Amino acid sequence: MADQATTLLDALPDLTGRSVLVVGCGDGRFPRLFRGKGARRVVGVDADQVLIAVAQREEERNPIGISYEVHQPSRLPVMGTFDIVMAFLDDPGPLGRIAASLATGGLLVVVATNGLTLEEALRDSGFQDIVLHRHERGDIHSARKAS
Repeated sequence: MADQATTLLDALPDLTGRSVLVVGCGDGRFPRLFRGKGARRVVGVDADQVLIAVAQREEERNPIGISYEVHQPSRLPVMGTFDIVMAFLDDPGPLGRIAASLATGGLLVVVATNGLTLEEALRDSGFQDIVLHRHERGDIHSARKAS
């Protein structure tokens, strides 16, 4: 099956000039990928301080303009307004907090881990144009924030 990064990129529009928030960014792999694909502003968030430290060290070693912060998804503050928010979730609970940083009409892309099904939660949260992309490491849902 396709690499997860390829599947994610297939779920995303052209990133050139867009702002992207990555929740559950881990060691910064996806924020760096998105910045390399032309995103003008990228912020990575993860609950794991050790992984954020790894991402920050890489940013210091090879700066490309990504900022990283430590936050629990369930207590995620509004991080600004982003064109695209990507998140790795194993629970739909933080969906509202994560979506609060998404511009109206913006795209939410969620990698649903542990067999999580999100279509109903996305509809209930006012998202539209919901698309499911299957992947063995977690289904990827994309949806637009309704205006």
